Amino acid sequence: MTVATHSLPSLLRVLSDETRLRILRLAAQAELSVGEIARCLAMGQSRVSNHLKILREVGLVGERHEGSYTFCRLEVPRGAVGQLWDALAPALDSVEARDADQARLAVVLAERSDSRSFFDRIAGDWDVIGSDFKLGTGRLSAASCLVDRALTVADVGCGTGYLAAALGRRVGRLVCVDNSPAMLDHARANLAGASAQVEYRLGVIEELPIADQEVDAAFAHMVLHHLSDTRAGLAEMVRIVRPGGLVCCVDLLPHRECWMRAEMADTRLGLDPAVLEDDLLASGLVQVEHEILADRYLVDAPGGRRVELPLHLVRGRKPA
Repeated sequence: MTVATHSLPSLLRVLSDETRLRILRLAAQAELSVGEIARCLAMGQSRVSNHLKILREVGLVGERHEGSYTFCRLEVPRGAVGQLWDALAPALDSVEARDADQARLAVVLAERSDSRSFFDRIAGDWDVIGSDFKLGTGRLSAASCLVDRALTVADVGCGTGYLAAALGRRVGRLVCVDNSPAMLDHARANLAGASAQVEYRLGVIEELPIADQEVDAAFAHMVLHHLSDTRAGLAEMVRIVRPGGLVCCVDLLPHRECWMRAEMADTRLGLDPAVLEDDLLASGLVQVEHEILADRYLVDAPGGRRVELPLHLVRGRKPA
């Protein structure tokens, strides 16, 4: 039987029960679990559940499920049920068990507030207890919501699309450039589900196949250490960015893994961020700064030794 089909006598019978009136009074003050309502009434949970079922049927109580818990709240529908509630509500404070119910409700709500004191107690350990995630990418996804989805962005030296995969979920148009046709083929496959309009262009960073001021931002992720002339690459990135646009590079800090020259085609064993800052300033960028990243590049050296190499980020803006 729905709310609309309840007759006036049946509604009056539902509201004539003192226990149900006590439940409604509690539910009007806070959303409570079935167990909490039972505690406030000093009554068995199964008995309370039966009363809640009747109240739900006439539309006066709504419920929310969370795991194995059911939470109930007052819901006042329109029509006869709502009119009856409006007439009865002011008189509920005269229910005989009102004071005892209210005292028990205060205890239940006070126990909830203990969660605040719990967090106060363990705040010093929360970086360990509450910050251990499987991937740790959730906060980055949240921060990336600040990115304007109408942006056009270039990923120069895109490789197989490691950075482009993240950019392609947030921007409107993405231009991927690499000097390897095979790398571009893999990037195309990896970015098949990207929401951005993605273009793939064969070319080198020193002579980018991108028009002057075509993009809003240019990224080079783990690219510059492969270049013999980093200034030429940076100058090209500056050229393709519109006024006010961003140039951003992530790369290795200086290291001593000499084997990477032959095994990884690395021209440089990392890059000094202070030197890159100077190069970006010399190219005309402003707001140039760098930061050392918490992330590490992991690679297997000959012989199976696992190497962790520190990373840094350098960025700047083209004057508007």
